[in-house]
Amino acid sequence: MAVWRLQVNTGGTNVADYCLKNHVAAMGWSLRELTQAERSEIHTFLDYCNLARTQYRSFDSVCRMVEDVKEGDLLWMRSRNEGKYYIARVKSNSTWVFREDAVQIDAANQLTNIDWYPATDKADEESVPGAVATSFIMGSTIQRIKKNGVEAYSQMLYNRVHDSAQDLFNYPDPALSLCEKHFYSLLQPEDVEDLLALWLYDTKGYVCIPSTNKIATPKYECVLVDPNDLNRKHIYIQVKKGNIDLNTDDYSSLNGEVYLLTTEGNIQNEQKYSNVKVADPTVIYEFAINPDKSHIIPENVLYWVKFLTEIENNRLKFSACKGIMFDTNISYSDTNESEMILGNKIAAYGDAKRYIDSFRKDDYALFYSKGRGIIAVGQIVTDTPTEVGDEKYHSVRMIVPENFNGDVKALPALSPNEIKTILKRNFYWASTIKTPFLIGTQVEMLIRELKKKHV
Repeated sequence: MAVWRLQVNTGGTNVADYCLKNHVAAMGWSLRELTQAERSEIHTFLDYCNLARTQYRSFDSVCRMVEDVKEGDLLWMRSRNEGKYYIARVKSNSTWVFREDAVQIDAANQLTNIDWYPATDKADEESVPGAVATSFIMGSTIQRIKKNGVEAYSQMLYNRVHDSAQDLFNYPDPALSLCEKHFYSLLQPEDVEDLLALWLYDTKGYVCIPSTNKIATPKYECVLVDPNDLNRKHIYIQVKKGNIDLNTDDYSSLNGEVYLLTTEGNIQNEQKYSNVKVADPTVIYEFAINPDKSHIIPENVLYWVKFLTEIENNRLKFSACKGIMFDTNISYSDTNESEMILGNKIAAYGDAKRYIDSFRKDDYALFYSKGRGIIAVGQIVTDTPTEVGDEKYHSVRMIVPENFNGDVKALPALSPNEIKTILKRNFYWASTIKTPFLIGTQVEMLIRELKKKHV
């Protein structure tokens, strides 16, 4: 299975609307220089090729669409007018046709039975992985996207957005989870470079000089400076993604601090030079998923964090019960926490109301107080949520605390670090719903530990 992107904004004409309306993937090389009578002799792709060779030095994109794009492959398209992205699956009945009625808009070469679905809600580049967005910048009319993670992401996205009533097909969920190994496997090398530079800014205040990111300087990715150093000390970074070793001997001659990062390899002669320092990939990973740092983490990176947690959530979607760590709205209200626990309910307000629909009867609600952690746990007892004004809630059977006098500040909490230690895993904390979801045994472990704090 392969993932392709179709460029429909070439030649001054946007044919995205035509593709959407007619359920096709379309491109040019439409033999407009020939007469309609000459084009009417096209009955097979071989007929088309024989005519095309008399008109074009190359029509490789057409050949690629007909010969290389296979059943089960996924296609991406971007509409220039809307700025939105669309995704589609190539079906068993998707065949090549030459459509005379599309010659004038130069879109006569088509794959049929292509149902396009909106891949994003927003019309901006931050709504899709960087590897997809950048694939539209240059290249052939149709080309394969071979970047890490795009295939798995596209499959999962298609499962979520396509009309299952029209297409019963679903791709298998990829065997991925939110962990350091899978996280780095999805990033592009430049994403890791950005993370190291941002970590240095966050921890040391170093600022990157963008113009120093040159191919002609293979020893380092870019130069950073310390705004507080009057001597204008330079800082250099070198990043390798994957199982690639680095040797400090190769960087000791640089006049300044050097930070080396390899996501899976080793650093040789690590302690040999005082100016050459090693960045721990685990530290950089923890930085990337830290909710307190999410405001400076690039969208390209956060996209993959959310993607990994969503994969895990999908596995639990149809389970008997699941646990969800859920924000208690403490950032906006001093009273909602006590109201929820006293009222035996888990609630959300305003725009966040939709998240309540993630719960099903018998699921566990873990009340997460921002800045503290889990302060209470209850089990959903209602089949459907109740909506009253700006509030939407499910009723719960409170498990812990067993007795509550209304003083939420007196309630002990399981901190994020304690949760990670108990469950031996990480979470994406920077959202109303902390993901991935929990299985029943994980909830039981947290309940036991939280109850110990009440003794």
